[in-house]
Amino acid sequence: MTFLSVVGILAFIVFLVLWAIALIRKNGKAKKMALWAAGSFLVFIVAGVAGLPATDEKPKTDSQSSAVTTPTKTNTKEVSAAVSQSNETAVKKETPFLDTSLPFDKFTDTLFALPISKQGEAFDSVRNQVVSWSGVVIEAGSSSLYVYGKPADYNGESWSEISEGKKKLGDVVVVKVSDRSELNGLNQGDIVTFKGELGSRGAKGESNWKLYNGKIEGRTVADSQNSGTITKAKYNKIKNGMTYEQVTKIIGGPGEALSEVGEKGDEFYTVMYSYKGEGGLGANANFTFQGNKLQAKAQFGLE
Repeated sequence: MTFLSVVGILAFIVFLVLWAIALIRKNGKAKKMALWAAGSFLVFIVAGVAGLPATDEKPKTDSQSSAVTTPTKTNTKEVSAAVSQSNETAVKKETPFLDTSLPFDKFTDTLFALPISKQGEAFDSVRNQVVSWSGVVIEAGSSSLYVYGKPADYNGESWSEISEGKKKLGDVVVVKVSDRSELNGLNQGDIVTFKGELGSRGAKGESNWKLYNGKIEGRTVADSQNSGTITKAKYNKIKNGMTYEQVTKIIGGPGEALSEVGEKGDEFYTVMYSYKGEGGLGANANFTFQGNKLQAKAQFGLE
């Protein structure tokens, strides 16, 4: 084999590989590479024929052709595998990661820092996982606990005020508890630690978080918590049509939810609160609200 034929076969292999890569990448260079490969192969054939000795020995065309085509197929597969691996790596990098072991504020800050188009995908990757968070009690219902996840930013707003204003909804966690008795004795301002399964995500200014199969793991009673007892004089000041917030300001603290019908925020959501009273043994007062407006009140033994 002459020097020119060696150069021709090497050039042919190189341009053949470049042709295969161009086909995969679809960059418009495939035709050009094919022409160069054909030209190189022609040089190889011409140089090979010119350099053959004057004997009856036949050229080993088949073996030479095999030597050319085998590496071409291997290289094409290697290029395809490399491209496929690169694409898989790119997809993995695009999938956001959320650490469910983070405290509430760190977890939500991480989520809200992502582009809005990626937040849903990120949350779906951790949906139904169990998280353990803490926060300040906004309100304890009959089966749900309303918690503000960033105590330092809480200014004593009621759940009704937050849900209507919406600005702070993304920092509220509604915990659906498995055992309703765990909510007994919890009052606005108490600090609680709780855990539950991530059910739905919150969004700034739009929606709150929801946890299911919740469990209260710890509580700290607020030092400034008013006992919320009611006197006959306070009872007489309370009129039908008042909001729950107005009633709590008159009495001096939140009541205990005895019953709850419907979903909070609905027009016909109805809840009854009970207050311990000052007076005779067993003195108390009950107030029934619908749509956050007082509909009925009753008292026993108040003085």
